[in-house]
Amino acid sequence: MVQERCMNCGVNIEKDYILFINGTEFTFDSFECAINFVAPRCANCNTIVMSRGLRSGEEVFCSDSCLNSEQHPPIIP
Repeated sequence: MVQERCMNCGVNIEKDYILFINGTEFTFDSFECAINFVAPRCANCNTIVMSRGLRSGEEVFCSDSCLNSEQHPPIIP
């Protein structure tokens, strides 16, 4: 049996996590690697955004203070 490698860190995988996003398969060795690989990052502070975050145009922000620090237009829900 051929061992898979984590798409994020490259470690050989014994027990894997597989995500399907828009029909594409992604294989990881841990939930942490999966989050690091697919989650967006705040456009201001580069923090991984694990929730919906706040959006301004195509950019994602982790908090209201990061959104406002970049002088972006207000978000309309």
